[in-house]
Amino acid sequence: MLSVRGLTKWYGSSRVLDDVALDVHEGERVALLGDNGCGKSTLLQLVTGVLEAFEGTIQAPHAIGYAPEKPDMPDHLLAGEWLDLVSSLKRARWRDALIPSQLDVGSLLGRKIAALSLGQRQRVSLVSAFVGNPPLLVLDEPTNALDERSREAVIAHLRRSTALVATHDRDLAKRVATRVITMSSAQGMAEQAL
Repeated sequence: MLSVRGLTKWYGSSRVLDDVALDVHEGERVALLGDNGCGKSTLLQLVTGVLEAFEGTIQAPHAIGYAPEKPDMPDHLLAGEWLDLVSSLKRARWRDALIPSQLDVGSLLGRKIAALSLGQRQRVSLVSAFVGNPPLLVLDEPTNALDERSREAVIAHLRRSTALVATHDRDLAKRVATRVITMSSAQGMAEQAL
């Protein structure tokens, strides 16, 4: 499903990722754990094509559902307009996606994104990632700012998906991951027992 080899990324004179290798097979849910600044978000942005690598190769499905740590959606749009735009780009209908009803975005459709709370923005961002039922989900801190009902819905959805998830939430990792990888600025990546 996803194969990363020799991935290296620099920001100026600082090397954030060095010769990273990672595989995610169909049906797997790989959780990335690690301290702030160790490269988890950078790795996800490289996998999704948001950033370009300095070196290395990435083989990924054409369709990826991506939700960044900080949902960056245009403030002037209504939530429904954003979901319609994402659906159009993915050539899918968001209402046909396998979206947990507990995320309850229906009540947010007529509201401007600028007026949404962080948790509401997170719900809209996750729904936009789920649109088109992509074969691979790449989610960065997906349960941040979610209420318990929404958090449980995301966990249930992840358990039925193939996913690469960066999180600080060890409970989330224990509940959804088939593999856990710890990232460290000093020591790179290491697989961890569940």
